[in-house]
Amino acid sequence: MQANDHPDFIPLTSKHSLVLTWLLNFLGGAFLVGLCFLLSCLPFFISQRTEVVLFTSIMYYPLWFFALYRFIRYIKTKMAGAIRSISVDEQGIHFENKDGSTTALYYSQFGPTYRSHHYEVYLKPVNKKLRLVLGLEKQEIEIVFDGTDKGSVYYITNARALRAKFIAGLVHFRPDLRIDPTVYKKFSIHPQTFAFDRKQYGKNVVLGVVILGGLLLFSALLAFLLLAVF
Repeated sequence: MQANDHPDFIPLTSKHSLVLTWLLNFLGGAFLVGLCFLLSCLPFFISQRTEVVLFTSIMYYPLWFFALYRFIRYIKTKMAGAIRSISVDEQGIHFENKDGSTTALYYSQFGPTYRSHHYEVYLKPVNKKLRLVLGLEKQEIEIVFDGTDKGSVYYITNARALRAKFIAGLVHFRPDLRIDPTVYKKFSIHPQTFAFDRKQYGKNVVLGVVILGGLLLFSALLAFLLLAVF
């Protein structure tokens, strides 16, 4: 913990959208129920012969029930530590959990990691997403701002602003930590004001759409050529 040497540093707390929360929960639940139903009917899709269906069911359903049990356990474990809210202030970042407990990571705790050759704050791809990484007792720790990795009680609508505020806190209170410049670019954070840069974010979105459209167009042309040849 540390004193606030920047009195103009205004704390920021996560904002929630009940509509998006219920919508995503409903759509996610409907998708999982539908997927489980389809998987439960898989033996009946393999063959119409009774003996084949019976043999397949004997082999399949024990594995299906075991996988379903493991999946439910996984979801319950994730939701046990679900995040209710996130706040960033002059001390660090604070997570309020579903059970009422809180977890705090203070700026004073951060330092280099075993991979910190040039920067102490950098990006790491995790499940096709970029995560902000810092060092905590020489080990990498990923900082997330929407709670999706643990399961969030509410859908957080200002995750980008929380990330930008946290970067600003690092610059203000831990200027000794070197930040990889790509952090500002990839997360659309203005390097002078440390505010969420909507203009840069819009450019990133357009670039992503153009790349995706180009890939889809190339795939369509390739498929057309293959069909024309064969």
